Amino acid sequence: MWSRGAALAEPVIKFENVEIDLARFEIRRAGRRVRLEKQPFDLLVLLATKRGDLVSRDEIVKKLWGPDVFLETDRSINNAIRKIRLALNDDPERPRFVETVVGRGYRFVAPVMTPADGERNTSSQQAEQTPRPPSIVATTPTAMPQPLWKRQWAVTGIVALLVIAGLATLLLFHFLRSSGPAPLDYTQLTNFADSVVAPALSHDGRMLAFIRGEDTFVGPGEIYGKLLPDGEPVQLTHDGRNKMGPLVFSPDGSRIAYGIGIDDTWTVPVFGGEPNHFLVNASGLSWIGVRSGQPQVLFSALTGQGIHMGLYTSAESRAEERTVYLPRDVNGMAHRSFLSPDHRSILIAEMDISGWLPCRLLPFDGSSPGKGVGPQPSQCTDAAWSPDGRWMYFSADTGEGFHIWRQLYPTGIPEQITFGATEEQGIAFAADGRSFVTSIGEKQSTIWVHDLSGDRQVTSQGYAFLPSFSSDGKRLYYLQRSRANRRFVSGEFWMVNLETGTRERLLRDFLIEHYNVAADGNHIVFVAVDDSGHSPLWIATLDGSSAPHRLSSLDSVRAMFGIHNDVFFVGGETTAASFLYHVNADGGSLQQVVANHVLFLYDVSPDGKWLAAWEGQAVVLYSTDGASRKLICNSCATAGGENRGLTPPLVSWSRDGKRLYLHKVDHAIESRKTYAIPLHSGEMAPVLPDSGFRSIADAATSLGGYPISEQRAFFSTDPSVYAYPRRAAHRNIFRLRVP
Repeated sequence: MWSRGAALAEPVIKFENVEIDLARFEIRRAGRRVRLEKQPFDLLVLLATKRGDLVSRDEIVKKLWGPDVFLETDRSINNAIRKIRLALNDDPERPRFVETVVGRGYRFVAPVMTPADGERNTSSQQAEQTPRPPSIVATTPTAMPQPLWKRQWAVTGIVALLVIAGLATLLLFHFLRSSGPAPLDYTQLTNFADSVVAPALSHDGRMLAFIRGEDTFVGPGEIYGKLLPDGEPVQLTHDGRNKMGPLVFSPDGSRIAYGIGIDDTWTVPVFGGEPNHFLVNASGLSWIGVRSGQPQVLFSALTGQGIHMGLYTSAESRAEERTVYLPRDVNGMAHRSFLSPDHRSILIAEMDISGWLPCRLLPFDGSSPGKGVGPQPSQCTDAAWSPDGRWMYFSADTGEGFHIWRQLYPTGIPEQITFGATEEQGIAFAADGRSFVTSIGEKQSTIWVHDLSGDRQVTSQGYAFLPSFSSDGKRLYYLQRSRANRRFVSGEFWMVNLETGTRERLLRDFLIEHYNVAADGNHIVFVAVDDSGHSPLWIATLDGSSAPHRLSSLDSVRAMFGIHNDVFFVGGETTAASFLYHVNADGGSLQQVVANHVLFLYDVSPDGKWLAAWEGQAVVLYSTDGASRKLICNSCATAGGENRGLTPPLVSWSRDGKRLYLHKVDHAIESRKTYAIPLHSGEMAPVLPDSGFRSIADAATSLGGYPISEQRAFFSTDPSVYAYPRRAAHRNIFRLRVP
C-alpha cells in the first residue's frame, strides 16, 4: 500500500482482488495483468477515488476531456464504462463495482483502499509510536551546525534524488504513451479488392480455403483455395448460392465442407471438380474421428420447431445420431461448434432472435448445458482451440467491433489480443500452434433515395440502416449503428431533411434497435437497448414537447403504431416466450392479442385492422382483435438475420392503403425481389387460400403483384419514391503470430 513514509513504494488503489498501480498505469486482477486503455483507466481511477459518491457525466467530461471538448462524449463515456466492466468482469444488472444511475451518472460501489488511506494509516501509526513530550520542558538546547562535509553530501544526495526523479518521470511518461498490448506480427495472405471471409487451413498447413463474399455469417459467395505461401487463389465453386462457414477440410485433405444457406452441407474437391451434396439439414459440419470404422461428424441442425437449432453428432450417413446440445430458448440457434483437441469439450457460437450470444463451453458428452465463456457480455461468432488445448480463442464484439480474444481453459480471465478500427472474424489455427489466420476488414452501409430525378446518396458515414419517410415525404429517418451491445443491429436515431440536406441526431439518450414514426410526424415508438442488455419499449415526441416514457418493460423486438397512436409490439419476459401485444400510448391496457407465440411484427395496416407477423416458420395476417388469422405462406419467414435493418419487412402496406408490398428472400441463392400488389378500396387483407401459398413469390404472383426494380426498397407514400441501403465490405485474410 502506498504511503509517503514507505520508501520507494508506489501509489496503488485496491478493491477486492483488483489492484490499480497508478505509477505503472497497470491493473492487476487476482495477480494477473488486465489490459485497459488510457481513457477507461482514467475513468476507473476517478470513480474509485470518489468511493461511493455519484459521479455525473458532466464531471466525467470535465475531468477526462476538459471544459472545451469538441467530441461526442456520451458515446465515449459509454464505451469506457463497457471496457471497465469487461476488464473487471462486472455485471451491469448486478454490479459489484460500477453502478449506473440512470440519467445521472455512475457510482463505484465496492469498498476501496486508496493511497490516501495508506497515508492516513501510516501517519496514525507514527503518531501512536512517537512518545508524547513531557508537559514541562526544563531546557531547549541550541541546535549545533552540521560539519561542511555532511552538508555537501546532503546537497549531492538531493541532486541525485532529483535526477532519479526526473528520469523516473521521463520513463513513466514514455510508458504511459506506449502502454497497451504489444504489436502483433501480421502477414497478409490474400489481396482482394472486395472481401474474403471464413478462412480455413488444411491439416498440413499448405492450403488456405476461404469464401469470397461480404458476409461473415451467410451470404452470396464462392469457395476458393490457395496454396501457401504464394500460390494463386483458385475458384472452386461457381453456383452463386449463399455460402456459410466455417469451412473444414476432410480428414484426408481432399475435400472442403461448407454450408449452403443455414441448413445444408456440401463438399467440393480441393483441386477442382463438381460440388456434392453431403448432408441435408446440417451446417457448421466438422469431422471429429472414427468410430466402429465409420467417420464421425459434428453438426448443427434445425429441430423442426420454428428456428430452433441444436448440435448433434453422428456417422457420415447420419446413423447413430446423438443430441449434444439444445438451446433452452426455442428461438435459440447453435450455429457453429468447435471440439477440443482432447474431445472432452465443445465451444459453441449461438444466437437468439435478437443477436449473437457469448460463446458457450460445454462437455462433449452432453451431460450439462455448460456456461458462457469469453468476454461477457458480447456477440461471439467464431471460436477455436489452440492445438495443445490450453487456450480458447474467440471472435467477439464487446461494443468496439469484432476482435480476437483468448482465455485459458477452462476458467481463465478473457483477454483481448487484437485491437483497432478494423474487425477480425473467423479463426483457424496452424498445426504447430504458433499462428492463426483470420479475416480482417470492415463493412459500411449508406442510404440512398430513388425518385423521379434518379438516385442520390443521403448518408455517407458509418453503417446506416432502417430508413423510413415522414408522411409528407420531406424527411427521412434512419438509424446509424453504434456497437454498444449484442444486438444484430442497434444505433442512434437520425433525421435528414430531403429538401435542404441538413441532418440532425434525435433522442440522444437512447440506443435504438427498432422504431416507428406515427402518421402525425411527431410521435415515435421505439425499442431501446439499455446497459443491462434489455430492450424495453418507449414512446416520445420528436419536438421535445414531452419527456420520453416507457410503455413496457418487456424485452421487445418490433413495435408499430395503430391508427390512434396506440401501439402493437412483439415482446416477452424472455425472447423464448414472445407474444404479440397491444398497449395504449399512455402505457395502459396492456393486453396480449393472440395466444400463439409470435417472433416478429412486420407491419400494421393503415386502417389499423390487420397485423402482418412471423409465427413459427410462417408469415401470417392477424386481425387486430385476434379473431381472424390468414396464412400467407409456410416456412418462409425471416427477419433479416445479421443484415436486419437492411432487409425490408416481408409484408408492408403503402400508407395510402392502395398497395401491399411483399419482399421475397431466397435463403439458398442470393435472390431478392419486392412485389407491389394492388388492393381494392377498403380491402387491406387480400383473399388467401386456407393453406396459404408455397412461398412469398408464389403469393405475390398469384395475387397479381408486379416487381419493383430495387431489391431492398423502403417505400414512401409515393410508390415511385423509396429509400434503399447500399453495402460495401473490404476484408482479406491475414496470419497472426500467437502473442
